[in-house]
Amino acid sequence: MSNEKAKAKLKKALFNPDNKLALIPNWLSFSRVIGSYAIPIMIYTGASAAAIFGTISFIGISDFLDGKIARALKIDSEEGALVDAVADKFFSINLILGILPKAPLFLINGLLESQISYVNGKAYAEGKEPKSSLLGKIKIWPLSIGLGLGYLSIAMKKQGVTAVDPNKIMLASNLFCAATIPLEIINLKEYKKEADKPKETKNNNEEKTKVKEKTKENKKEKTKTNKIILDKDANIPLMVFEPKKEEENIKGKQKRLK
Repeated sequence: MSNEKAKAKLKKALFNPDNKLALIPNWLSFSRVIGSYAIPIMIYTGASAAAIFGTISFIGISDFLDGKIARALKIDSEEGALVDAVADKFFSINLILGILPKAPLFLINGLLESQISYVNGKAYAEGKEPKSSLLGKIKIWPLSIGLGLGYLSIAMKKQGVTAVDPNKIMLASNLFCAATIPLEIINLKEYKKEADKPKETKNNNEEKTKVKEKTKENKKEKTKTNKIILDKDANIPLMVFEPKKEEENIKGKQKRLK
């Protein structure tokens, strides 16, 4: 898939999907792109801690709900999956950039996330279609929690909130950040392995399908018992010869004779 095709798919998903109900999960996914710009602005302009926490919570829930809603309504699509993947990357990278002045450890996460985006972007440009992996979905949670705590700590310091020590919250943020790093490394290796696979053409896929169907047919033929009707006279009971059963009977008799 070229970059132009990817852009066309994103535009279709957000403005003109085949099923208009798909706008609900697609825009839930896209809310993470909006939030990735809104949260740093809210932090550094002195928005309340409650507003910041609420925004982060909504965006975190959106990552869980978008896929659930799409599957429940049976409207999950390739375009929706692309919006979800792009939104995740925008969300993580933009928030990492915004928190770096206060938490430089997140630079490692930012570099790894950028590398993952590069690998997937290159795969799209080559006509391949990389998809979000389960690990990719899992690792976004500790990263999001770490970023959320880090931004909350910054907001509390700006507003002079001392009920809970902001430094301890920032420490917890850094711990989540560090815990995400090995997950990102494994995830990057997965995407690289997937990207290195040769592109499968339509003909190759059709050929594979035909081979699978032939294999299934052969297995069915082997499991069938051949029956040969020896007498078709309606007044006489039909005699059925079953080679498989006869072979088993002969083997049984041979064992008894021994």
